[in-house]
Amino acid sequence: MDPRGLLRGKDRWGGDQPLGSDPMATARKKPAKKTAARKAVAKRPPEAHVAAPPPAPAGSRLHVLDVPFEARSTVTTAGARWDAAVKAFLFEGPVLPARLAPYASKPWSWFRWREDDLNNADSAPAFATMETVGRPVLHAHQQEAVNQIVEACANRLPGFLLADDVGLGKTYAAVAGILALKPRRVLILAPLSVVPHWRRSISALVDADDDTRWCVINYDRAKALLREPDSAKAAVRTRTKNKRTASQGVSLVPWDVVVADEAHLLRNPQAQRSAAVRRLIGEGSPSQAFVLWLSATAGQNPLQLSYLAPLLGAATGNPVKNLAEFEEWAADQGIRVTRGAFGKWEWERNDSDLSTLRRLLFDGAPPVGLRRRPTDIAGWPEQQRIPWPVDLEPDEQDLYEQAWTEFRREMQLARRGKDPANGLAVQLRFRQKASLLRATGTVGLVEDLIDNERQVAVSVQFLETADALCEQLGAKGISVARIDGSMTADEREVDRIAFQTGDAQVIVFTVTEGVSLHAGEVAAGANAVERAMIIHDIRYSALDQHQIEGRTHRDGQNAIAYYAFAEGTIEEQIVSRTIDRLSDMATMLGDDTTWVAEMTALLDGFEDDDSELTLFRD
Repeated sequence: MDPRGLLRGKDRWGGDQPLGSDPMATARKKPAKKTAARKAVAKRPPEAHVAAPPPAPAGSRLHVLDVPFEARSTVTTAGARWDAAVKAFLFEGPVLPARLAPYASKPWSWFRWREDDLNNADSAPAFATMETVGRPVLHAHQQEAVNQIVEACANRLPGFLLADDVGLGKTYAAVAGILALKPRRVLILAPLSVVPHWRRSISALVDADDDTRWCVINYDRAKALLREPDSAKAAVRTRTKNKRTASQGVSLVPWDVVVADEAHLLRNPQAQRSAAVRRLIGEGSPSQAFVLWLSATAGQNPLQLSYLAPLLGAATGNPVKNLAEFEEWAADQGIRVTRGAFGKWEWERNDSDLSTLRRLLFDGAPPVGLRRRPTDIAGWPEQQRIPWPVDLEPDEQDLYEQAWTEFRREMQLARRGKDPANGLAVQLRFRQKASLLRATGTVGLVEDLIDNERQVAVSVQFLETADALCEQLGAKGISVARIDGSMTADEREVDRIAFQTGDAQVIVFTVTEGVSLHAGEVAAGANAVERAMIIHDIRYSALDQHQIEGRTHRDGQNAIAYYAFAEGTIEEQIVSRTIDRLSDMATMLGDDTTWVAEMTALLDGFEDDDSELTLFRD
């Protein structure tokens, strides 16, 4: 059976999707709000049609630039011009001048896609190309995933859920599976931090003569791939315009395959991100794309799996068209959902319903999803976690004691005020102070691990702690790379590669997902030096904590995780409870929200039993 023929089929799933409707929008109308009369605002005039620019002459090229808003004047003075039809800055010439080089379109980006459309075989080559060190060889379990993806398409399923655990190589398996389908147009939707990894993975596996076109874009830019409907053009407010584009826009490209990486980010069906993705997929239309949903933590609450409605409907033979039908579908499957206050569906956690979901997703014939953990794969190491006590110097211990006393006092005040937000803010301030006080101890652990011929990744939550660690490590002559939310994707990738190739012995990072820091990464030319992970700050989310561990412990490469804590403090109990909970994630599809409550109860448990929860043990 020819996979390409299946992808070209136009009558696989459901009827045509009416223009301007959103298949997962709730069918229930909200009551109209009573608001004060609003001052009349003149409607925006309709946009005039703007012709696309003519192609560049032979030997030259129209370069489409990726320019942030603050750099617009810079590129203009360097010779670039804004094009209203393309909605981007263009530069015509065989190569880009040095001042415009930083804004060159990147391989597999939406800017490169449009640039290729504006040029032809006689044009000069693109400015930026992607070079990889070697071609990865798929492991047996990755090839099994490829086979199941092809089988799902052959069985005319709407898509496939690849839910392998963190670090098992879902990206390579997805790219290889797509190549086996031989589609013409592929869209990869991913968090911004993961985009560079996707570009490298595609470049490592795609042959030069392959005619599949790829576009990799982050979720926040997804609306740029939708044609604005008339209702959005008429909107006065930007928020209204964006909302209408996300829910009513039509995809500019008829995608054959769409990949939703970290698909759990689509759990809120009412979010603009989720609406835009459904429009790009063409959900419910005869030309709906084949979708690969990738997530190690697909979801823990059945009502948060509405983004998998096409798959779950296919698994049970009951198509689901909108959110209201999905809620009814859940009830029909025996999942214990009930109507709560104001008619909202609610679900109380129970293992029976989770087992039902796992059976529907992974045990069907054919299955609509696949999930494996490292322990399911022969020869793959299980994650080792070591609680690591850090001694505080006398002055640090005194400051920690002061912070703890202040925390207890402020928590009592916050509870009297009955404002949960105040209590969370108090907890966060205490954790920030405690994190900073432990920095010196973590630096000592880093030195020990380096002496034992390890490269070290240090996970922190707070920028102040990252600053302190980088400063102290640098003062000791240790080369440090860094990744945090203030950096651009390119800056992050430069530091990541520095760590992967050994130019930096240590990397301090705040992100929870989307970066590979393991030994032997082929596409990045990573060295084979064994990695170690230090969890300097524990996240109060099982999902986030599991993702962090998987930055270094992945693709069959072992990396011990050291959980640092101030010895003799409440942190010791939190670390112990955290490790116990992470060790019990084998049956979970996602985050366990009860863990957050458990950690919070430990931290402010002095309310219930003040005598037993002292700061330092005798």
